[in-house]
Amino acid sequence: MDPLKGLPSSAPLTADQQSALKKLHAAATQLESVFVGMLYKEMQSTVPKDGILGKESNAESMWQDMLADKQADAISQTGSFGIAKMIENQLRAQVLASSSAVPNLPASMSTPQLPPGMTAPPSISSPTNEDEP
Repeated sequence: MDPLKGLPSSAPLTADQQSALKKLHAAATQLESVFVGMLYKEMQSTVPKDGILGKESNAESMWQDMLADKQADAISQTGSFGIAKMIENQLRAQVLASSSAVPNLPASMSTPQLPPGMTAPPSISSPTNEDEP
């Protein structure tokens, strides 16, 4: 799934916007993978642990968890659940807006202004040891 697909061709994207969309795609895919992994693990927890050969060992339990993680990663990469695509569609406008160039603020706005009648707190200097000679 291409994170840049589906955008209008009339507005070319800047390099920052393309980078931000790729990061959004990666994060959405990763979130879908975590969610699908949780589903797999919950489904696996409903299966009885005692079988013909006895109780499930710790190694087998660990292997089942790793298998669920790998299956979830593979499923999220295909985009078959569609969770990542929905997340991308909902956040695309916000990501593009936040990655566009922000105009430089005037110098008067770059430092916080104190209300009238208030003074700035004294600066904190490093502690000195007055007891030492």
